[in-house]
Amino acid sequence: MRPDADKERSGGPGFDRILCPRQMKAIVCVDNGGGMMFNRRRQSRDQEVRRRLGQISSGGTLRMDAYSARQFAGNLPDNAEVSEDFLDSAGPDDFCFVEDRDLTPHLGQIDELIVFRWNRDYPRDQVLPVELADWQCISSQDFAGSSHDKITQEVYIR
Repeated sequence: MRPDADKERSGGPGFDRILCPRQMKAIVCVDNGGGMMFNRRRQSRDQEVRRRLGQISSGGTLRMDAYSARQFAGNLPDNAEVSEDFLDSAGPDDFCFVEDRDLTPHLGQIDELIVFRWNRDYPRDQVLPVELADWQCISSQDFAGSSHDKITQEVYIR
């Protein structure tokens, strides 16, 4: 395969597959240690974060799985699409809200990462698999949430 090809080879034990690079934006919520989940449950949730998810993604599609959709209690933004393969079907204008998935297989496709920080320490057994020092933080904003006095929203690009 040519080095300048529009495809990259990837695979795992026993198989080889070709991935077409496509860019997406990922949105995550983390604690001070980069934790996303504990014991198969989200660490926290917040009404203001959900409102901001709708605003941030208004120019595209907000993708998530059924687990994440449940926290919206039937009030999903109009641009939301729920599917279990949301990371595999994401495109360049899509925002993927990721709570309970490993982002590692998709890191090469993420060109923007939006991080909501709870600014607290929680127990964690699933962490964000991204070394943020390798990314450029282009904005950081603190706001008061409904469940936390201070939540920090950061935007990173490659």
